[in-house]
Amino acid sequence: MKKLLIILLILSLFLPVIEAKVVNITKTDFYIESRQAYRLEKGDGISFIKDDKEYVISVDEIGKNGVRLKSFAYKDSGERETFYLILNQNYSNKIDFEKDDIYDMQLNFLKTWNVDNATKVDILFEALNETKTNSELKTGLIITSLIIIIGLITYFILKKK
Repeated sequence: MKKLLIILLILSLFLPVIEAKVVNITKTDFYIESRQAYRLEKGDGISFIKDDKEYVISVDEIGKNGVRLKSFAYKDSGERETFYLILNQNYSNKIDFEKDDIYDMQLNFLKTWNVDNATKVDILFEALNETKTNSELKTGLIITSLIIIIGLITYFILKKK
């Protein structure tokens, strides 16, 4: 009886290790090939070196029409800051890992797959060196200016009556 209890205790201690899913982080080099596609499942990801720092982008959740990714950037203090990205058929994402107003990578959702009772996602990773534009700010200023102009015109038209 004691032997059986000891065996059950040992098995219960190792059960989480036995059932644990192996996470697959693929090392890649974007200096060799700037565009690379990977088929990943939840928990899987890629790692790469940029400017002597290692970055990891992993799959956090997979939906039918999109995926949520998890990654991190380095703060000025050298501390890592975690962030999440959403990708789907209509929305790709650009990342500025170093927060220097230069996009370092673009991510594009390609497709989800059901393979061997596991959902997988195809993602295209493309290394960039693209300066951020202030197009959002320009658009906001144009819309604000148009609202003010239309308001003034309306005010003067109504004032004459």
